[in-house]
Amino acid sequence: MATGLANAAELKIWHHTYPPAEEFIKQKAAEYTKLHPDVTFQFQSDPHGDYEVKLLAAIAAGEAPDLINVLDYLYPKFVSKGILAEANLPAMGVKTNEELEALYSPGALKGLMIDNKIYGLPEELNTFALFMNKEHFAEVGIDVTDKANWPKSWDDLFAMAKKVQKKDDSGNFTRLGFNWVFGLDGFWYAMEYWPILNQYGCEVLDAAGKATINSPQCVAAFTDTWQRLVTDGIGGPDYATVNPVNALQDFSDGRQSMMMAGIWSPPLFGEDVKKNYVVAPIPQKDPANPKTLLYNYSMTVTQASKNQEEAWRFLRFLTSDGDGYLRHTGYVTGLKGWEKSEAAKDTIGADIFADQLQYGTYYWRSLTWNEEGKAIKDAIEQMMQGTSVQEALDQAAKQIDFVRSQN
Repeated sequence: MATGLANAAELKIWHHTYPPAEEFIKQKAAEYTKLHPDVTFQFQSDPHGDYEVKLLAAIAAGEAPDLINVLDYLYPKFVSKGILAEANLPAMGVKTNEELEALYSPGALKGLMIDNKIYGLPEELNTFALFMNKEHFAEVGIDVTDKANWPKSWDDLFAMAKKVQKKDDSGNFTRLGFNWVFGLDGFWYAMEYWPILNQYGCEVLDAAGKATINSPQCVAAFTDTWQRLVTDGIGGPDYATVNPVNALQDFSDGRQSMMMAGIWSPPLFGEDVKKNYVVAPIPQKDPANPKTLLYNYSMTVTQASKNQEEAWRFLRFLTSDGDGYLRHTGYVTGLKGWEKSEAAKDTIGADIFADQLQYGTYYWRSLTWNEEGKAIKDAIEQMMQGTSVQEALDQAAKQIDFVRSQN
């Protein structure tokens, strides 16, 4: 394969911090350099909460990397600001959008398209499932390797959490049955509440763009799930370990028995937990009508890159190794048939994730998604401190409407 470059190119890659992905991308970059000795790479990573801030600062300073890691909800904002380059189809060996889309599972590229133009490729096509520590449940006589014992509803989940949690003689938790993620950025909160909002028919915005996060459906969703964690005495922010690099630290270390997370999470588990986890679908408000999350943490090329063609060519090379991604990072790139691959057969719960993806929907689209997500995160944290769900969401709705009015 020839690079087509007359001069040497150094491609700068920025990615959110996730050590397994960093190692894999560096490995693939080294392979690419062996094939194309005139192409070299620089790599930088930062924890998710800092990553976007630093990335936007670099772009504003005229120091944009060539390849960046971007969540799908940022595409409207980044495209409107001219940050992202439209996909170079010939560099990726295809002639049309349809030809590229045909390489992926249905809808895999939808979150990366604006006005029918493709601006990135999936690195993670993701949904969330429920992870359970089978050893913990075996201690209380529940066999979670039997799907008949999986929690189907949120009532089921909280009942199981109470059975498996442990406290010392002073009443302090020594093991949590379940907890939400706390203390991180708004996207982390959204990954956990978005499927629940869909289950309850809660919309963040109405068709006219006005905030409806304080609707009766949304109040019910947060009352029945997030606030209930505290009112039932099961968990809350006071019990969560905050770690921007591994948000799932408590489950990973065996201090928590259930969590919601993506297929990418097991590489971060401790060795004991790696041997003892089971994957199940997330609970539902209406188990007969499941609704889940769908999101895409993509790789894309910046408009400022002076080596766009080479960057797209490398991006196709990188993301074409779907089996490699799944084995080394736990990421599903969304290539068609991934669920039947040898890597998927060796991945615990791959069948569950493949099934749950079909019920997923992408986040709401907005040019001010970050600010809106922060308003909802702030509302959740207020609920955890005792503010009524209605009052907290009323404040979030006002903040969202204000942010949108300023854009």
